[in-house]
Amino acid sequence: MKAPKLPAEYRAAELTPGGYTKSTPRAWTDKEIEFIKNLKAQGYTLDEIAESVDRTAVSVSIKLKRIQKKADTYNEHHRAEKYAINKAYAQAIHPESVLDCFAGCRPYWSAENIKRVVTNDINKDYETDYHLDALKLLCKEYAEGNKYDLVDLDPFGSAYDCLDLACKIAKKGLCVTLGEMGQKRWRRLDFIRTHYGIERDEDFTPENLVRHIQQIGLRNKKRLVVYAVENWPNISRAWFIIEPVKITEQWEKHERPTHGQLELEFNA
Repeated sequence: MKAPKLPAEYRAAELTPGGYTKSTPRAWTDKEIEFIKNLKAQGYTLDEIAESVDRTAVSVSIKLKRIQKKADTYNEHHRAEKYAINKAYAQAIHPESVLDCFAGCRPYWSAENIKRVVTNDINKDYETDYHLDALKLLCKEYAEGNKYDLVDLDPFGSAYDCLDLACKIAKKGLCVTLGEMGQKRWRRLDFIRTHYGIERDEDFTPENLVRHIQQIGLRNKKRLVVYAVENWPNISRAWFIIEPVKITEQWEKHERPTHGQLELEFNA
């Protein structure tokens, strides 16, 4: 089956030739990169992908290798610290089941002494149980009525679209890597504005992202108590312990909770 053509709105403008390439140079857009990653995950060949995006197979091959290398190394500078917190956190909540939605090439939870670990990554080169878009996996698990003690959302970018279902499925804990923090150095507020309601650069902080996630938890009648938050260059990660929220009959029938009743504390 022929690969679908790259949508015109994903395509960057062509650059002025510098005399070093046979083809007309063109920048890679984020949407085009995601497009070729999805085609690769679906099993299309380099030649088929190259034709679909109007590039050479060599150009596509180099880009995919760079993407792979970046995905394999983006944790390397803080991996030891992250894994140490994972371990202490697991000892605090004692999970017997884990849904690792963005497991990557080194699924952490599979190496721990946990009864049931389900791993997923859209990259078919990784040895995971599923190779699905994380949101589709969560939709599947929720539709089947599956629950996990711990849900780990550790994407290269944003996990925002997965948060609501993750809160519904998780019973004891939720881990979220805040890849959105990478946009802060470019002063990019478009995504943060539409998803988190943050309008000013000074309000673009891990604490405010965490508070927003806690509000999503409350909508699912779960209090997300912060176990730890760590900040590294261009990325942060939050570990939550889940506590049930009791909605009284008086609140449900007669009044909404006041701001004080729903005040969230930013520590365990």
